Amino acid sequence: MTDMITPRAMGTDRARHDAVAKVTGTAPYAADHEQAERVHLHPVQATIARGRIASIDTSAAEALDGVILTLTHLDAPRLASSDDTEMLILQSDEVAFRGQLIGAVVARTSETAREAASLVKVTYEEQPVDATLSAERDDLYAPDEVNAGHETDTASGDVDAAFEAAEVRLEQTYTTPMEHNNPMEPHTTVALWQEEHLTLWDSIQGAHTAQSALAPLLGLEPEQLRVLAPFVGGGFGSKGKPHSHEVLAAMAAMRLPGLSVSFCVTRQQMFTLTGYRTPTISRVRLGSDRQGRLSAISHDVVEQTARLYEFAEQTAAPTRTMYAAPHRRTTHRLATLDVPVPFWMRAPGECPGMHALEVAMDELAIACELDPIELRVRNDTAIDPDTGLPFTHRDLVGCLRLGAERFGWSKRVAQPGQVRDGRWLVGMGVSAGFRNNLLQKSGARVRLDGRGIVTVETDMTDIGTGTYTIIPQTAAEMM
Repeated sequence: MTDMITPRAMGTDRARHDAVAKVTGTAPYAADHEQAERVHLHPVQATIARGRIASIDTSAAEALDGVILTLTHLDAPRLASSDDTEMLILQSDEVAFRGQLIGAVVARTSETAREAASLVKVTYEEQPVDATLSAERDDLYAPDEVNAGHETDTASGDVDAAFEAAEVRLEQTYTTPMEHNNPMEPHTTVALWQEEHLTLWDSIQGAHTAQSALAPLLGLEPEQLRVLAPFVGGGFGSKGKPHSHEVLAAMAAMRLPGLSVSFCVTRQQMFTLTGYRTPTISRVRLGSDRQGRLSAISHDVVEQTARLYEFAEQTAAPTRTMYAAPHRRTTHRLATLDVPVPFWMRAPGECPGMHALEVAMDELAIACELDPIELRVRNDTAIDPDTGLPFTHRDLVGCLRLGAERFGWSKRVAQPGQVRDGRWLVGMGVSAGFRNNLLQKSGARVRLDGRGIVTVETDMTDIGTGTYTIIPQTAAEMM
């Protein structure tokens, strides 16, 4: 009997499947697709933060040579109802934030479309604007849940009593600003309506996500909508679902059968149309004994959401899991403001939440006169404090110890401003990080033909992570 020898493919050093195409500029991104005559869309955006459109006049735009279509709430196709109200554009005269899509011009060239959009005359009935985030607002509310299905609030024990009884108490408020996704490739959609089928060449992180969201909104069966995203030039979460610009491109294309309608979101438009990380206000309280062992942890978060559509980041969620303490509380409260819709941005919620907790841990280390690494080690846990379940694997202490060794932590000077390298002040710090692993259903189809060729089909996109290289390696080794 001869042993079967399986060739090793995974983990081997191979040139990336898309390497040559990317470095030679031949990889087709969303804006590069032309399956029919191309025309260009430029949006009309609201110039007020809240109110109603009193009148909108497109006559000057329509008179411009090369303009072939205008859309406003007065003549746009009707969309199906949707829980994602960010997508329900051009359905009414209401303005919910400055920069909101209120119209579109399609023309033969992008320059003509942009000029024509500037000629659309809009008058408004303005309403009072509320855009101030504050923890002292009297209208803060608790959402039903926060992003990724996490509970809004959690509590165990008596945090207030434990905090008051603690030998060492730290209470601080930390803020983080609004941050914007701006990947190298701006969001782009090219839409083609042909023979009762819509094709979108889209810069999106999940083709299936776009199909499942857009098809019912546009009154289409799933098989009538095909979404293609062979190359995506970065996303950082902002391309995790379709936004209003995809809807606008699709609406225009369905009015112009046989023409490829291209909507390339400008860098400026991305600051209002494609999401951003909400600013956060975190009130953190830590109570411990003199040896730094935590008895109480509380993390109360205030953040903003849009009047148009609710999005709540899970900012305090990492605090539920990072360190052991018998008395714990986390809360999330939202302020509804007249602002664009916030959305995912690279570790949504967890990134600003970890910042608040880890700065607090550093400040507690100073109060306890402890090395900040040693404080974290003393509060490590093998049991998830949130669920009570044991971790399958957790090696925070190992990471801290190895990092300390490699960074020369033993040479650290605790007081800042003591070490110089020429004109530079040199410091050394530590911070832990946590990113929740979300598991979702996935699928693939594998076919083996009579020639011995294996074909793997999946609707995953490669946003730069090497998916197109890793999947063939995996299939080759398994087969």
